[in-house]
Amino acid sequence: MRIFTLLFLIALLSWGQGLQAQDGRYVAPVFDEVEVSAPQGLAFNYTVMPWVGGLLNNVPGLGSTIQPLAAQFYTPKGDTVTNRPLVIYLHTGNFIPYDFNGSCGGTLRDSSNVEIATRLAEMGYVVAVVLYRQGWLPTIEQELLKRYTLINAAYRGVQDVNTYIRYFNRSVAELGNPHGIDPDKIVVWGQGTGGYLSLASGFLDRYEEILNTSDPNKFRLPVPNVGFVPMVTENYNGTIQGDGPVTVSDAGYIPTALLGFKSGDTLSVPNHVGFTGRQALTVNMGGALGDSTWINAGEPPLISFHVETDPFAPCQTAVLRVPTARGPENVVEVSGSCDVAPIVDRLGINDIFDNIPEGRDPYGAVNKTSNKGFFVFQNTPDDSSAPWEWTFAETPKPGQLPNDCNTDANIAKTYIDTIIGYYAPRACVALGLDCWQSSTRDLTEAQVNLKLAPNPASLAVQISVSEETPVRSYAIYDISGRMVRNVTQVDASFIELQRESLHNGLYVVRLHFDQGIISKKIIFE
Repeated sequence: MRIFTLLFLIALLSWGQGLQAQDGRYVAPVFDEVEVSAPQGLAFNYTVMPWVGGLLNNVPGLGSTIQPLAAQFYTPKGDTVTNRPLVIYLHTGNFIPYDFNGSCGGTLRDSSNVEIATRLAEMGYVVAVVLYRQGWLPTIEQELLKRYTLINAAYRGVQDVNTYIRYFNRSVAELGNPHGIDPDKIVVWGQGTGGYLSLASGFLDRYEEILNTSDPNKFRLPVPNVGFVPMVTENYNGTIQGDGPVTVSDAGYIPTALLGFKSGDTLSVPNHVGFTGRQALTVNMGGALGDSTWINAGEPPLISFHVETDPFAPCQTAVLRVPTARGPENVVEVSGSCDVAPIVDRLGINDIFDNIPEGRDPYGAVNKTSNKGFFVFQNTPDDSSAPWEWTFAETPKPGQLPNDCNTDANIAKTYIDTIIGYYAPRACVALGLDCWQSSTRDLTEAQVNLKLAPNPASLAVQISVSEETPVRSYAIYDISGRMVRNVTQVDASFIELQRESLHNGLYVVRLHFDQGIISKKIIFE
């Protein structure tokens, strides 16, 4: 018995030392393993590319082809927290399928997608790497028609982002919260082409904004005997939220025949109607905003990463160039992070980042800009516009030279280190996450009048403290020091700590107060 007790005390002491050295959830990895799901269909909509359809049956009577809107989930293995922040991650790809897009990426399983999603899940996030509808005509000669096909592709992408957000709100309200998320803590994170969609979904929330741009004809087509008409109409394309009915009353002037699309190809069907919701935070790695006039006060905070010399998605306000199989194609003037960030700061959108505790933002301290949410990359290897990307293949596509794509994972992961390090503290304050304790001072039970019973317990442990010293948050750790539950924004003097899925054994509950912390052993049997 004495030997057992001594070994138990040594193990408990070692556990406590490891816990003290461990950083908090959402700012550092606290899970060793991540579960990755197969792609799951969450909705569907019409694509202008019939060769990617056929995964579901076509709808009789309509010219379009059905495409599933699917997500691949990354979740921390063994996590029992059910109010986790969710990242909807949008891959790159130029709105063209991978085999033809002239890019080094464009799939759910791009190396950078997998790396970033895995790291976020290790930190306690749920990540959904999602598909969105693609398809436009970058090689068409007429510049306005090229622009028309691109704004329609972007519009469909924003509809898809909003559809995913509605699904996740519905999943909590009606489906039993199968993903264990908090629908008020949704991040939309776009990489490359996905950066155009994350920015647009964050700032383009009204259809009228498409028409009220700095150049009033920027997204309009000249039609003989009619005048300038919108490139996007709600009757034909559906609402920007993707939740409204579609009619084709305005289809007469849409040049579908000239573009090679079948009549009806840009129709949209509503999914998860009756649910609303919006992202709480926007992240873009590259990409650009269709027009800076779309930015208004009160919109979600923005974290941006951009290569200052990006030759395709300009960091300033300039003409977007899209890489294709026949070379870069000029399309339309857009505003990149270098110009968007000052506007966001001026409107107070990123003021929330001022709340990052002192000493908790090491990557912000070495940033080359004074903007609150923008990290600029300079002098990247080979002047890469996406230094966070890499491929394992020496020749990733037929006809593409090996040096067209970075194959050095170590270099790319170094950039991802910076991206995650800069993102984490900003997400903590923007999403209201309990990433840091207000004080690490150890308190005594008498200081907060702590009472904890029963212990051992079979179903629940009741914890009470004085009303003057409420519990702000708490976390539960198993004997190995692994966090198995994290509950934020408690702000209460009484907690009934339910056992739920915890196995028999010893745990430590760590209670966070304004004045400090108390750690108590609890046993479920």
